[in-house]
Amino acid sequence: MKPSKLILIVISIALLVVLNSAFAQSYNYEEMEMEEYEALLAEWQGRLDAAQVGINEEDNLINDLQSQLDDTQAQIDAEWGEIYAALGSSKAEDDQFIGELDALRNDVSSFLNLSPEEIYSRQDEMQALKDRLNGFKENNLALLTANETKLNNIESMILQAEEKGKPAEPDTYTVMRGDYLWKIASKSEIYSDPYAWSRIYTSNTDQIKDANLIYTDQVFRIPRVVGPNEHLVVRGEFLSKISGYANIYGSPFKWNKIYEANKDVVTDPNVVYPYQVLNIPR
Repeated sequence: MKPSKLILIVISIALLVVLNSAFAQSYNYEEMEMEEYEALLAEWQGRLDAAQVGINEEDNLINDLQSQLDDTQAQIDAEWGEIYAALGSSKAEDDQFIGELDALRNDVSSFLNLSPEEIYSRQDEMQALKDRLNGFKENNLALLTANETKLNNIESMILQAEEKGKPAEPDTYTVMRGDYLWKIASKSEIYSDPYAWSRIYTSNTDQIKDANLIYTDQVFRIPRVVGPNEHLVVRGEFLSKISGYANIYGSPFKWNKIYEANKDVVTDPNVVYPYQVLNIPR
């Protein structure tokens, strides 16, 4: 509703209330002469005319203010046009950029809600979020204060997610004299299961070339959860079965990709063992 109409309604209601009250309380129409009635009518008509003049003045004032507002907005739009031109961009592109930033923020927020184990096991997705963020930072629109603030907020959320996932990162174990993989895996603070020795072995192939030969003071990673692009073999699995999982390749016929990437720990493509950690090339 326009302000002028609102003012008119308010004044009209007020006048009606006053008129009704005045006539109800002060006048006896049965005893009133025609001249008195006409004089009273003229008086109230004059008041209404004066009120209308006041309303017209308010309308003119509102129109003047609206004109000033339109001029100011035009100046603002012109200045923004110059800013976008300097950035080699446009308002439409900025609106799209803001929408993409909001989408990234929602994705990071969802990631931040994951458990530490889930965050650790999905580090490839974490890296993809960081890559998207870095891509946005290279856009000239990132120089705008509002967009820079959004980017800083998103970066802060990513750092929070990384910190949250740290407790799930692999522990370490320093080899002592007399240790061997079977013995290490059987320790209560490790896996409490000697058969899990292959998990230590396949998680440290950069240091262990022979599963029967390890050295004092070597520091091994002791993973508690499966890392990104990894698969922990369980009893009853084989390469084509693993390859057929929806979260792997979704096809049993791609087993050879897993075999080629894990020849250092899988000597026979027909045989894999529980606790082996296989790399899954993407």
